[in-house]
Amino acid sequence: MRIALSALLFCNLISNGEINLEEIPRLDTSTALKILGACHQESLSQKVNVAIIVVGIDGRILASSKSEKMDPGLYDFAKFKAQTSYFKGVSTEELPARNGQNLEIMDIGSLKVIRGVQGGIPIYYQDHIVGAIGVSGAQPETDRIIALKGIENIKELQPSK
Repeated sequence: MRIALSALLFCNLISNGEINLEEIPRLDTSTALKILGACHQESLSQKVNVAIIVVGIDGRILASSKSEKMDPGLYDFAKFKAQTSYFKGVSTEELPARNGQNLEIMDIGSLKVIRGVQGGIPIYYQDHIVGAIGVSGAQPETDRIIALKGIENIKELQPSK
């Protein structure tokens, strides 16, 4: 009886609710690949080898690349930057390290949170966070420039101010 009542209530909330799932903006793979391509072009013009990760609305990887000359750990670091930026909703550089150093890495369950380093940028659309970019492998300022270049020409998606 409770299950039937709960199901009716749930169906009523969905049909009469203010937010439909279709209204929530999402970053699709096609756009993620455009972002990845723009980041990659900027890394070539900067003459640096970097790992680039683009995550979507659930923090999972939609597009990624890594130079074959790089340590695999830098790919993971870029992923941690992207996921931290997505889940926190701000650039990783805006999360100051609390350990008295320039960098702090915390384990929160299966998520590694990166604080105090540049290269993780959230992607917002219509005031909703839809994904994030993480770049790692170059100097921190260059990682940030490459990440920002990825969303510079995407008209429908712009970074949070």
